[in-house]
Amino acid sequence: MGERDGLIVQSVSKSFKTGIVLQNVTFETRRGEALLLRGPNGSGKSTLVGLISGIYKIDSGEIWVDGISVVKEPRRAKAAVTTVFQETLFDSVISPVQALSLHARFYGARWSQKQICEILEEFGVTEPNRPIFQLSGGTKKKVELLKARLVETPVYIFDEPFAGLDQESRKRAEDLIRERKRQGKAILLVSHEPGRLDFVDRTIYMEAGRIVPPPAVKEVLPMLVEAVVRGWQEELRSRLEGQLQILEVQSVEPSDQEIEDILKSLGLDKLGARVQVLRADSTTAQEILKQFGGTAQTVSAPQRAELRTRLKISTELSLAQLTQLLEEQGLKVLEIRQL
Repeated sequence: MGERDGLIVQSVSKSFKTGIVLQNVTFETRRGEALLLRGPNGSGKSTLVGLISGIYKIDSGEIWVDGISVVKEPRRAKAAVTTVFQETLFDSVISPVQALSLHARFYGARWSQKQICEILEEFGVTEPNRPIFQLSGGTKKKVELLKARLVETPVYIFDEPFAGLDQESRKRAEDLIRERKRQGKAILLVSHEPGRLDFVDRTIYMEAGRIVPPPAVKEVLPMLVEAVVRGWQEELRSRLEGQLQILEVQSVEPSDQEIEDILKSLGLDKLGARVQVLRADSTTAQEILKQFGGTAQTVSAPQRAELRTRLKISTELSLAQLTQLLEEQGLKVLEIRQL
């Protein structure tokens, strides 16, 4: 590898009319490395991304993108980095297909519009020809992420890549980043995500336009939390591993209204004269019911998911963070409290 391979930011400063935004920022991320940049809002992270991507000009200092100077050769440097922005910069009146076709063409990648449509649909963008301004925030993020799927460059920047994504799309985004890392690309990830991302090698911190030492690590003791949710499915347990520990899962006795709603969804009337049974797994049980003129029905997974489930959880997250995490998994949080 060359001396300046990957992404190197050296003594970079930037000011706007409103004041100094970046002051003497220096760091690097090499090929095959994923560097995470953290910092509060207003710390200068987005400005730094704009400088690396060629949106803004550097006041002083230098940035090398795989050995190419952003200051001296801005066009070549821009072609060596793929940036997934926090908010898409595509023209909002064109469609995702048109936007990604233009993006691919700039980098010399050969994709037909049919291929791009197929990739969009694989990623959950079901209306590839609809104007971007009519898309939801999550769908716009998916389109932005696919820039990194369509072209190969030595350096990739992901600015808050998981914001607004559903769980399945988030997994696809993480897999995309892991794949680029395996290919030996240099990756800069800007994210507020709580917890550790397993593909990150190092983390740096920015505050008030400067790279600062890591904040002092406070000992965070796990707390016990009880949450009553609707929509629980057992496969969610494995998805949440590593972020929290689920100690106990207990079904809550359904209310009369919940029973009535399930019966109605099965086409049954709980006040009817015939015997109604929600679940009868064995053939023998079902035959006996038939002899008595009864009706056996098995509650489906979606119907059971409408019932309440009590979770006992050990976590280092705050109640607000835990609520957000559970809701991102598609759960409806009805109650949550610390034990």
